[in-house]
Amino acid sequence: MNARFQKGLRSLLAAVAMIPCSLSLAATPSQTDDYQQWLQQTRNDYQSYLDKNDRAFLTFLNQRWKNVEVEPAQQRDPEPKPDQIPIAPPTDTPEQPTADNQPAEPTSPIPSPEQAPPVPVPPPRIAIVPPEQLPTSANTVQLAFYGRTLSLDIPEGFDSTFSGRPDNKTIAAYWQQLASTPHQSLVSALKTAAADWQLNDWATALLFNQFAHALHNDPDSQVLSCWFLLVKAGFDARVAYNQQIHLLLPAQEALYGVTYFELDHQRYYALQPGEQPLGIGTVKTYQGAHELGTRPIGFADPYRFIPGGAQETRTVSFNWQGQQQDLKVSYPADYSDYLATYPQLALPGYFQAGLPATTANQLLEQLRPRLARLNDRQSKINYLLRLVQTGFRYETDAEQFHSENYLFPLETLHYPYSDCEDRAALFGWLAKQLLDAEVLIVELPGHVATAIAMNTTDTAITGSGWLFEGKRYLVADPTYINADLGMMMPRYQGQTPTLKKF
Repeated sequence: MNARFQKGLRSLLAAVAMIPCSLSLAATPSQTDDYQQWLQQTRNDYQSYLDKNDRAFLTFLNQRWKNVEVEPAQQRDPEPKPDQIPIAPPTDTPEQPTADNQPAEPTSPIPSPEQAPPVPVPPPRIAIVPPEQLPTSANTVQLAFYGRTLSLDIPEGFDSTFSGRPDNKTIAAYWQQLASTPHQSLVSALKTAAADWQLNDWATALLFNQFAHALHNDPDSQVLSCWFLLVKAGFDARVAYNQQIHLLLPAQEALYGVTYFELDHQRYYALQPGEQPLGIGTVKTYQGAHELGTRPIGFADPYRFIPGGAQETRTVSFNWQGQQQDLKVSYPADYSDYLATYPQLALPGYFQAGLPATTANQLLEQLRPRLARLNDRQSKINYLLRLVQTGFRYETDAEQFHSENYLFPLETLHYPYSDCEDRAALFGWLAKQLLDAEVLIVELPGHVATAIAMNTTDTAITGSGWLFEGKRYLVADPTYINADLGMMMPRYQGQTPTLKKF
């Protein structure tokens, strides 16, 4: 065998050895040694690159950590909402002024518990439902994630437990321990699952968090391993400590009802699901950041992820001109638990979310032929108003959830009660989808409604409204019972609202 042929054979064998496959080829000891040396050198070079990033980050972690002040959670609107909602007078009966020339405000009592349907116990926001942990072997973790299951291999040493009191040295040592394991395959598997299930950023963070909870029993190890994985996946996750360790995440938008601190002009929110809320006071955190962890968490497209498991069905009934109207829709049962983990977003996020595709199609297909039978646009708007005003029972968040809790439209379908911003988000989405309407969010102290843009041919339609960017908008209040387009709740007449597009 000549030298040229031998060289070609060695090259061929090396190339074949690089291809993952179940076939085995006979090779001489020297050829095997050459390949093993090359493979080890490649791994060392790759590990050295990762170690370079980690070594730089460990420099930040080992330095003296900075004291930062945790700020109280912001409230979008501190004004209380009405305990009772008024009923609009019939449109064909003149309103009778009261002695002070203000229209009367008839009210409807809140339904008593005996009148109301059975109430499911709603989970609080930012409290993850404990993951159902499936049988786990010594080197795998199997977990359930909102009706879906996942099996993950645990890299050797990655399941080690954090020990010691929280400080910069012990946290740095734990990071170094995790970084020294072959963790890349685990990060890749989690990211692959997130992509396959179409998880948005927040759902991805929940998946990483559930894995950390399935892997460890103690809170500090859960927080630190979740932090490590999120950073390695590209998120700007951060930890801080006082008596315990806390995970904080930056957001692409302002969040409400969540404590936070600011560092380098960036807000980091205490969003660790399942942990005790981070109260105001002083915590310590590191300065600097890992080169890989740069992305804030986004909350858009909450329905991109479709949970598995059972379906729930909701029938919405209301009256339109003396005839009962019934609408029936279904959705994955686990959506309610998943959406309950969301922090409180700015109002446009709920209006933009709409409904999951399957549920949306069910609802829209039932409504389109009914609206087509109505003669004019005003009647169609009033039909949708009556659906939302009277198809859902009213109760404030304080009564139903014991705290402020904005609902996505699917949650409005799920829970037995809803209040003004929940109804406004559902109505605004319906008006856009079915009537191609331009809708504004109308914010008043303690109340949220909507306004609909009038066409140039709608000059005969009158009522309360505003000029916005050169167009006339009339109020459409999905909470004011039996109110038609242009009818304003008496208590808010004359007040100047904040108007927003979504």
